[in-house]
This record gives sequence, C-alpha cells and structure tokens, in this order.
Amino acid sequence: MPDETKLMRIRDLAKRSGVSIQTIHYYLREGLLPPPIKTAANMAYYGPEYIEDIRLIKELQAKQYLPLSVIKLMLEAKRQGKDTSQLQDMRLSLEQLFRPLGPEEELAPLTVTEFVAMTGLAASTIEELEKMGLLTPAVTSEGKRYDGLDVQVARQIKKLIEGGLPLSDLELYRQYIETLQTEARMILQKVFRSPAGPSIRGSEVKETLDNLKTALATKVYRQMALESRRANAKEPKPE
Repeated sequence: MPDETKLMRIRDLAKRSGVSIQTIHYYLREGLLPPPIKTAANMAYYGPEYIEDIRLIKELQAKQYLPLSVIKLMLEAKRQGKDTSQLQDMRLSLEQLFRPLGPEEELAPLTVTEFVAMTGLAASTIEELEKMGLLTPAVTSEGKRYDGLDVQVARQIKKLIEGGLPLSDLELYRQYIETLQTEARMILQKVFRSPAGPSIRGSEVKETLDNLKTALATKVYRQMALESRRANAKEPKPE
C-alpha cells in the first residue's frame, strides 16, 4: 500500500515530474501509468513512484528514442519486480533495435516538391505509393512531410520501376508490410515480454531476423532459377 502521507494530486505530480497535466492524462490512457487512487469521481491521488515512472518515460523517449509501446513493456517489467540487471539487459536490447537513425535517414522533413526532386519519382507515382502504404508521410498543418526512410524506400522503388517492374506489381509489398507488422508484434510480445526477459540482445534479434529472411529469399530465388532451367531444357529446340 502506498504511504498516504506522500500522495499527491495531479497538479503536484505535474509540477514535480516536469510534465503537463495533459501529458499525465495521455500516459494514463495509453497504459504507461497505472490508474491512480480514486477517492471520488473527480478526486485522484498519486504516489511518489509515479514521478520515477514519468522520468523514466521521458528519458527513454528523449535519449534512447524508444517508442511508447516499447517503454510500456519496460514499465510493466519494472512493476512485475524484475531485478535491475534484467531491466538493464532489456533496456540495452531494445535500444539496439530502436537506436537513433543514421545521418542519411535523419533528414529534415521534406515537402512534396523537395521529395520529388530528391527521389526522381513523379508526383503521380508518389501518390500511388502512398495509397499502397509504401510511403507514409506525416500530415501536418503545412502539408505532407517525408522523412529519410521515405527517401530510401522511394529510391529503391525507382530502381525496380526502371528495371521493368510495373507500378501495379508493387501492391505485393503492401502484404509484406503487414507481415513485418505481425513479425514486430510477435518479437515484442514473445521475446521482450517473456517472464525471464529477453534472452538475446536487440542487435542479435535484428541480425537473426535479417539473416533468416536473406536465407529464405535466397532459397526461393535459387529454386525458381533451377525450375526455370529445367523447363528450358525440356523445351524442343527450334529446327
């Protein structure tokens, strides 16, 4: 049970933790903070542990760039009583997966005009790619804004189109994105939320997944090439 002498109203919690009351309400809605002690419909009290949790959230967002969904996992592990070493391992693992972007990826937000100039794609092609979900610009009050990862995706797609792949065939990659989203949920739930904590670091998880997908892709393409050679060998030679 919390020490009632140390309980605070939300305005006091906001002042001591350095965030706004609206931010605290947001953290509560997202499940990052547990429900407070309610003594009436509009009367809630918070213990000193809330200050520690809020400071941890701010640190992980500002310094380690971890998304809120991942921070939530760490806070849940902390409340489950995992020891300091387990939490530290979990933190290091997740930081490897969600490390800051590199210089090329960390571009200033680009307008549509700037994005067209940087990628060489026509505006109509960009619009189609957005409909497919392959480009995901941020929508601001000043219009769409593209980041460095959008630039990387667009440049690779341009190479495929120039190589002869019709734009309509890229619809396939919408399914690939859905598969990646399923994979990400699985890794977060099954690896980082396991009772014992992550058994391998985030960098190893990413490397393992990349190696697996590369091996599977190589196997598929080799098998198709082999089948193509066999089919060509069976075709009668022209007289």
